[in-house]
Amino acid sequence: MTTVNPDNTRTVTKKIQLTGAEDKQLRQLSQAEHLPEDILLRKWVLEGLSRMRLERACTLYERGRLNLSGAARYAGIGVEQMMQELTRRGIDHSPSIEQFVDGLETLADLFDKDELRAAATAVRQQEGL
Repeated sequence: MTTVNPDNTRTVTKKIQLTGAEDKQLRQLSQAEHLPEDILLRKWVLEGLSRMRLERACTLYERGRLNLSGAARYAGIGVEQMMQELTRRGIDHSPSIEQFVDGLETLADLFDKDELRAAATAVRQQEGL
């Protein structure tokens, strides 16, 4: 079932099945947290989605499929927080020479600076990139 909210966002109703024991645990936690069961379930789903995005972002970064800022965007967090998470997981986030030169070329294009472009070209030649 889809519902349109007053702010024009759409919500979708999902259905889950729980065992009797799981339902009892949910009821107990709901009472302990002073939250309705549906709100508690939504909170857990959103927290799980956030963790999964972070996990996937770290994996894609480690495999070289995303750069640092791309991984942070994918995870929905800031670059500094992404760096902390990568460090916590033991994943190196120091830029390679090629990534550094790519960034230098981007800055050269962005600010139209021939000096930066020349420096990037010199490093590429020196490093054989």
